[in-house]
Amino acid sequence: MMNYLNTYRRYACDINRINYEAGRNPEEFVMTTENLIKNEFGWIVSRILSTPEKRHVVLLSGPSSSGKTTSAQKLSDEFRNHGIDVKHISMDDFYLGMDFVDRLLDGKPDFESVNALDIPLIKETIKNLINTGECIIPQYDFAKSRRTDKTKELKLTGDSAVIIEGIHALNPIFNDGVSGNKVVKIYVSVKQGIKDNEDYVLTNRDIRLIRRLIRDSRFRKTDPEYMLSMWDTVVDGEMKYIRPFRYTSDFTINSIHIYEPCVMKETALPLLKKIGDNHEEYANVQRLISSLSRFETIDKGYVPDDSLIREFIGGGCYHY
Repeated sequence: MMNYLNTYRRYACDINRINYEAGRNPEEFVMTTENLIKNEFGWIVSRILSTPEKRHVVLLSGPSSSGKTTSAQKLSDEFRNHGIDVKHISMDDFYLGMDFVDRLLDGKPDFESVNALDIPLIKETIKNLINTGECIIPQYDFAKSRRTDKTKELKLTGDSAVIIEGIHALNPIFNDGVSGNKVVKIYVSVKQGIKDNEDYVLTNRDIRLIRRLIRDSRFRKTDPEYMLSMWDTVVDGEMKYIRPFRYTSDFTINSIHIYEPCVMKETALPLLKKIGDNHEEYANVQRLISSLSRFETIDKGYVPDDSLIREFIGGGCYHY
């Protein structure tokens, strides 16, 4: 483990400053934020490449709606800028399937549990990548909730990198027996909320909820009421299976984009206003509506197509 950076960039997250910049010059505000984040990805990759390893195995983790998928893409872009070939592996392909998943107390499948994954196969895959640069990846069918008979062969040649992405990627069970300097661990999450002086307008968890609300409605056709009903279960899973390992990371990426409420509000507010007063999260929804309404509006057209925010609002250049 490198462990020379287990910290993150902090931003000035004050609603009054955000609204001032959004009203003064929204395009410059967005691009300044994006350039800071791009530079952070570039710095991390430069540090990784400063090690003598020829095959760089990167384990990337973070909670729901933290921007893991786009972070993986951005890291890949930076590796390629250095002439490094990059491959991707999603831990989702290692799910065992509905018939093998632990059950929660209410009888629902616990897909958040690390035991929902094929742990021995993931460990074998990581060791094979380090030792030989080759492995076989299973393929999972989410529509049928089972593994298919298809597999995919992956080979690393020369100076190369493979990014293994998943909510459990930092769990030490997967790199048990692997020398610490053979893998790089990266944790990505929204690490800050937005305040008005000392009071929170939006917490970091609120920001992730808003991202997920928009993404699930737009791309997964998930009803907002259902998504909100599941949120506590998702957060409980994060507390048990993700957060305990965040301090083992070599790098922590703060994925907040301080302009994002200004862009998200136009899509999020109509979705939140659909929630009826009989919903268990109604009071929280009204709080979010009030908070989002306080932000100046920024047209989403100012958001570049390679922005992490495009993972949630759409219109980006990356494939998800």
